[in-house]
Amino acid sequence: MHLKSISLKGFKSFPDRTTLEFAPGVSVVVGPNGSGKSNVTDAVLWAMGEQSPLAVRGQSMQDVIFAGGHGVQARSSAEVEIVLDNSDGHVDLPVGELSILRRLDRNGEGEYRLNGARCRLVDVLEVLSDTGLGKEMHSVVSQGRVESIVTSKPRDRRLLIEEAAGLGKHRKRRRRAQLKLDRTQENLDRALDVEREARSRLKPLKRQAEAAELHERLERQTLEARWELSRDDLRARRAELVAAQEQAIAARSALETVQGDLATVAARREVAERELSERTERRERIGHRAERARGAIDRIELRLERTAETAETLAERLDWNRRRHEILVEQAAGDGPDEVGRERVEALEAELAGLDADRAAALERELTGLAQEVGAAAERATAAAEVLKQRALVLAAAEEACEAARAALRAAERGTEEARREAARVGADLAAANQFLRAHASAPSGARGLADQLEVAPGFERAVAAVLGGRLAAALVADVATGETLLGRLGPDGGTALVTGRVPQGGAAAHPPAHGARALSEIVGGPAEVVAIARGLLADVWVVDELSALPADFAGTAVTTSGMAFFGSTGELRQAPEGGSERLLAERNRRDALIGQSEIAVRAEQAALATAQEAVDVLAAAEAARE
Repeated sequence: MHLKSISLKGFKSFPDRTTLEFAPGVSVVVGPNGSGKSNVTDAVLWAMGEQSPLAVRGQSMQDVIFAGGHGVQARSSAEVEIVLDNSDGHVDLPVGELSILRRLDRNGEGEYRLNGARCRLVDVLEVLSDTGLGKEMHSVVSQGRVESIVTSKPRDRRLLIEEAAGLGKHRKRRRRAQLKLDRTQENLDRALDVEREARSRLKPLKRQAEAAELHERLERQTLEARWELSRDDLRARRAELVAAQEQAIAARSALETVQGDLATVAARREVAERELSERTERRERIGHRAERARGAIDRIELRLERTAETAETLAERLDWNRRRHEILVEQAAGDGPDEVGRERVEALEAELAGLDADRAAALERELTGLAQEVGAAAERATAAAEVLKQRALVLAAAEEACEAARAALRAAERGTEEARREAARVGADLAAANQFLRAHASAPSGARGLADQLEVAPGFERAVAAVLGGRLAAALVADVATGETLLGRLGPDGGTALVTGRVPQGGAAAHPPAHGARALSEIVGGPAEVVAIARGLLADVWVVDELSALPADFAGTAVTTSGMAFFGSTGELRQAPEGGSERLLAERNRRDALIGQSEIAVRAEQAALATAQEAVDVLAAAEAARE
């Protein structure tokens, strides 16, 4: 095995890649001082993993990177690769050549590669230890090294000879093996100590394991009992939820029916309004016809007046002609009888008589026609006036009825809209209350708490919460053991349990401490067992309007509906927090109230719809009467 080649790039005085080939045997590198001969040796040491800058004649490891000079720029990294001939298999690797590459950047990052694969420094040293090469081995002897070997102590020369004989790597391996043996012995000693300690604790642990098994069995039985209670409670809550949902569905169905009926009423109202508009137009047309009839009567009366004037004029002319005839007759008589004059007079008289007869007949005919026309027009005008009078009365009554029906219909629509909004609001509130109760019912819990079964009159929820405090959320258990098991499973959060048979029973209420005070125990309800527990806890607790009204020596407990409690025996004042068990009581009461409100809203909407229907019927009847 021998060094086959070395390739340098950016290392000390070799800025560009330079490759030196070495044949088997002795190779000599010659050159003037400063030409870089020693840098080749430094490159070999550096590539084999040298970590000391002094060993490669530098102050820091970055000094091996070419720093520039003679017009050549500095390099950012140094790289050296040595190739060893392994054709004889000296290194236990399945390769004919062994390539070792080391690279260093100015930022201090470096890497090693064996035959192109990245590796660690320890891997490089392990491979070189089998070849007699390495940073501390005899294969590289620098200047002054021979003198130091000759003048060294026997111990140091022995180490060098052992390294040359290949014993150094075995010594290192032996040292590493010894360290591993020491660590293994320490671990064994600790394991033996743990075993002895475990054996000493085995019997108590066995007893604890038996106790744990018993506890687990009892806890399993408790959990099964609690599960059955929770299942029964869940079934009851689901039944309540189903009933509430059915009520909500019925209310929603009734609301949809009312909305459909309201749409029908609105359509009928539009039809009635359209008919009313048509009848109003018809009334206007009748009024126009009456106006035209009155105009015709006025024109006929005017013609009658003119005809009378014409008749009077004709009568005057007739009188004038008669007077003229008499004058002519007198003149003829005065002149003497003359045959010609007599004939003329007779002819004039005949002509005058004919004219009088014709004029009289024409006038008589015209007067008769006008009289008949006036009579017919008067009769038509009288009949039209009577019809207009009757229709005016009917129309006035119909308009009053229509206006009343419209007012009733508008009121019914407002009532229906208000009822619809109220039903929607109640439905939303009911859904929110049911959601809260479902969330509380589905929450993981143990036995049922006092708040889950206690019923409180609306408005007194905060008063009960202020007095009972954490006991309102306490679980009800049958005995102390069950309570201990239950509370033990709650962990660091803690909790409260009430043993049903140990709660004192409440006695008769004492004298009220203030005017209008009421015993708080009287406003609770629910199962008999729960009521008995609540009354025992609320014994001698009074609900008052103002705590300031209590006497100075009051030693009992008083609370306001706003949740401010006073404990006279200790002088403690307590304000009930919002939410928690108090909200559970309030939401349950709110749900019951909302169910009642939803029924009231549905009935109100149905009543409004009935009123609207009656208004439409009245409007239709008024339209029929007006026709």
